[in-house]
Amino acid sequence: MAEEFQEIGHSGGKITFTVATDESGHRTYQVGFSSRRPVPVVLIGVYATWDGIPFAHMSFSGIGGPSENPPPGGLPVQIASDSEGKFGHNCPRCKRYWRSGPHSNRCPYCAFSAPSYAFLSDAQRRYVRRYCDVLGTALDAEEDSEVVIDMDEVADAVGKEGEKPAFFVSEKSQQHKFVCKECEEFNDILGRFGYCSCCGTRNDLQDFEDTTIPGIRIRLNAGHAPEDCVRDAVAAFDSFMAQLAAELVKFIPMTGRRKHRLLKQSFHDLADVKQTFAQWFDVDIYVGMKEVECASVARMFQRRHVYEHNAGVVDQGYLDKTQDTSVVLGQRIRETQEGAHDFLNSLVKMARNLHSWFQELFPPLDAPIRAFQEKKSRMAMHEAEWKR
Repeated sequence: MAEEFQEIGHSGGKITFTVATDESGHRTYQVGFSSRRPVPVVLIGVYATWDGIPFAHMSFSGIGGPSENPPPGGLPVQIASDSEGKFGHNCPRCKRYWRSGPHSNRCPYCAFSAPSYAFLSDAQRRYVRRYCDVLGTALDAEEDSEVVIDMDEVADAVGKEGEKPAFFVSEKSQQHKFVCKECEEFNDILGRFGYCSCCGTRNDLQDFEDTTIPGIRIRLNAGHAPEDCVRDAVAAFDSFMAQLAAELVKFIPMTGRRKHRLLKQSFHDLADVKQTFAQWFDVDIYVGMKEVECASVARMFQRRHVYEHNAGVVDQGYLDKTQDTSVVLGQRIRETQEGAHDFLNSLVKMARNLHSWFQELFPPLDAPIRAFQEKKSRMAMHEAEWKR
C-alpha cells in the first residue's frame, strides 16, 4: 500500500480507435482496449460531449448482455484505474481530492451527493478532453485509420523528470485508508474522519470501535495502568463527539452560542453532554443502558478529571459531583482492569447510539448498501452450494 501523498501511476494499457467508412459513406469507429501490465486494471465509462465535458455515466454490459442506448450526443469514453485498481476523485463543490473505487456518490469531506461522473478527478477530466479530441480528429480525417492511445507511456512517466505525455494521468495516495463496513468500498482520504464516498456512511464509529478502543484494550491487557487507559478512553470519546458536533454545525443552522458550545468546548462533562444533546437534538446517549451502568460511566468521566488534573487523588469536587462512597477525601483512586474494560464497553454503546442517531439525521445512500448485502447473499449461497 502506498505511503502518504505518494504518486500512484496509471494502470497503463492501449486504447485503439479503428475508424472506417461504411458502404453508404458514413464514418464509423470501434474502440478496443488491451493491457499486459501486471497490475490491477478497472475500467469505467462516461458519456461526454464532443468537446470533452462528461455528462452521464456509462454502464458496461457483459457478454451477451443488453447494450445501453447512449444519450443523444454522447461520446462513450473509457477510463482506466490507477495501478492499484483505484480512482482519484475531486468534489465539484469543495474541490477536495480523495481516492476510492470506481463510482463515488458522495464527497467524504463535505457530503455533497452527485452522480459518479461529477466526481472525476481533474486529471481524468483532462484525459477525457484529450480522448474526445483525438477521436474527433480521426473521424474528421479523410482517410480511414487506426489510432492508438498508449497509456503504458503514461504509466512509465510517473516519477520521472521531463515533459509528460499528452494523456498523462496519475493519482496520489492520501492519509487514511479504510474499507466501509456498510458497503465494503475502499476509501483513501485526507485526515482521518469522513463519509464513505460510495454509500455516505460516516466512518467515526468504525474508527472508534475497530481501531481506537481495541488499541486501548491491548495496552490495558499488556499491563498499562487502568487509570491511564480510562483517561485515554475519555479523550477518545471526546474526539468522537467533536467530529459529530462539527458536522452538526456544518449542516444544521444554529445560534452562535450553540456553535460555540459544540466547536469550542470539550465533551468531558457527561452530564452536560447528555442534557445538551437531549434538549437540542432529541437524542438519548444512554439508550439500551441500565441505570447502574449509566451511573458508572458518569463516575468514570469524573474520575478522568481527577487523573488528569489532581494526580488521581480524590478532592471535594469529585465527591460532590459523584456521591462516590467507595473512596474518601485525599485517597488515590485505583482502577481495576475489569472495570476499565467495562467502561470501554459502555463507551462503545454510547458511540453506537450517537452514530445511529446521526445517520438517521443524515441517511446513507441505500442502493450501494443494498447491492453489497445482495452480493454477500449470493456469495453465501454459492459457497453453500459448493460445499454440498
